[in-house]
Amino acid sequence: MDRRTSGSSSISTTTSTSPFSAKFPSPAPPTSAPAPGLPPLPLELWFHIAELVPPPDLPKLIGVHRVFFEMIMSELYSQLSFISADPRVVCEKLRSLQNPGLAERVRVLTIWPSAVRDAIRATEPERLEPERSQTPKPKPKPGHVRYLSKGREYVEDLLGHHRSASPPISSSRPSTPKEPLPSPIERVELFKAALRLLTRVDSLELHWYLDKGGEHAWTFPLFPQIWRGVAPGLRKLTLDIQLFKMGDVVLSCIALPRLEELQLTLRCDAARGHPGDTVVPYFVNKFAATLRVLGIKTIGHQELSQNFQLLGTFPRLRALAVIMPLDAYHLRDPSGFRQFLVNHPRLGELCVRYTRCCRDCVDDEFTTVYGKHRLYSDISMPALHSLELGLHIPFPLGIASSLYSSVAQLGSGLTSLTLKDRNLKLDEIKTVLRLFPSNRLKKLSLFARLLSPQVIDFIAQACPTLNSLSLDVETVVKSEPSQFDLYHNDVDGFAQALFNYAVDLDNDRWRYRTWTLSDVAVMRWEFQVGHQYNWACMSALARVVPSVRSFAGRGHMEQEQDVVLKPGTQRLLVDLGGRTKPFDT
Repeated sequence: MDRRTSGSSSISTTTSTSPFSAKFPSPAPPTSAPAPGLPPLPLELWFHIAELVPPPDLPKLIGVHRVFFEMIMSELYSQLSFISADPRVVCEKLRSLQNPGLAERVRVLTIWPSAVRDAIRATEPERLEPERSQTPKPKPKPGHVRYLSKGREYVEDLLGHHRSASPPISSSRPSTPKEPLPSPIERVELFKAALRLLTRVDSLELHWYLDKGGEHAWTFPLFPQIWRGVAPGLRKLTLDIQLFKMGDVVLSCIALPRLEELQLTLRCDAARGHPGDTVVPYFVNKFAATLRVLGIKTIGHQELSQNFQLLGTFPRLRALAVIMPLDAYHLRDPSGFRQFLVNHPRLGELCVRYTRCCRDCVDDEFTTVYGKHRLYSDISMPALHSLELGLHIPFPLGIASSLYSSVAQLGSGLTSLTLKDRNLKLDEIKTVLRLFPSNRLKKLSLFARLLSPQVIDFIAQACPTLNSLSLDVETVVKSEPSQFDLYHNDVDGFAQALFNYAVDLDNDRWRYRTWTLSDVAVMRWEFQVGHQYNWACMSALARVVPSVRSFAGRGHMEQEQDVVLKPGTQRLLVDLGGRTKPFDT
């Protein structure tokens, strides 16, 4: 929570003017004084207490002190999204943001420019006048129905009981007239006014790839207004955009003095192509003084050489993610990319993932005749501790891969390794882990084609100091034979085989007694269920590894639906996790 909101914002106006009060009931804000029976404490001490309370327990204390109320309201209204082209949805949010008490709580802003443009341009359809209510004329009944009706009336006369007449049926229900929409000009002014009030936004996301094309370009001064409104406090910027529209967004961007994280997804249609431009490196270089995290992902064919050749040096950069087709066809001159890595030896986190583009590449064609790799060989990153590596390019048969060998030698102090983009067989897992200093790894994540006792045993031997293991598996088997055939999931067989191999209860021998593994996660796809955690496999691992205390980073080994409250524990007053935030729709 931002402490600046604790005493300056008017909470009473915030809760009364919100259009979401019916769906998201907000209790009356407590005063600055604590509840009766509590000793008066300094405000700074209340802030310290709030930091020690777990987030799920904060709603219990919402009536104790104003600090907790502020934290709950700030969490509820922290995210604002303009992703709907419905003019009524957009206008409702714009009216709500006229209250500074709500606008100053927004920390994450998501904008789809095409949706905002369509919502502003939309015209309200003409409403038809409702028809007057009238009693419909009865249709003539068939002969047998008339006889039955007369017989029913005769019986009613004998019994002295007559049915009450049914009320007339209305052919149409009167509709409640809707409030007329503001004109497009008024909507533009409301949008500009809302942007001026969003002065405490930390993260901005712009998604501009779902659009009709250049003939429907934005005609309002949207982007200058966005930058003037949110630029001073912006720390994270995410752009997912078609490359030919990049100039419309960034050329009006002013200085972002606090920007620390930049995530770019650059899309290019196959029909358009892109020969290369300077707008991307020009935009990224503007934040060289403050940038700590940089991620660049490309979708579609693009020439990448010029981008890396024009990128400068970022003295504070600590995390880099490059997700693109890094082969000789797309990166014709690799000197710029290599020099960019050389200029940043203090990188602590690196993500390199090759993505397929216009052809299925089996070799990046950067291996020299001397066995060196033109991108990664002879580069040292002593501060590198976390590596995420994509394995789209297959391993060459019978020879060492200069690509993966060079990447593995970038940093000797690696403690976290994530392998993606390929289901690995047991022999491939052995090949990859032997390239890295696996005996120092604390965290390992990979995709395994088969989950077997042999896979677990090899990981335990190769990574004796591992603390966290995350596996995404295709099939669970009891054992791996020498020949691959069609397998079926055998979770019970896997659990029993692993226990029989790892545990000798009669002699009290535990093969993995000294393994330091404390957290394990196993996920797999299941038909008609989806991608989810396999609790049976994780429990099987916990049975044979005494040090396991947590599943999937949750801090416990129970399924969510099995977690019960302790006796005497009160239920949460407001379950924020189960509700949709009012502005984030």
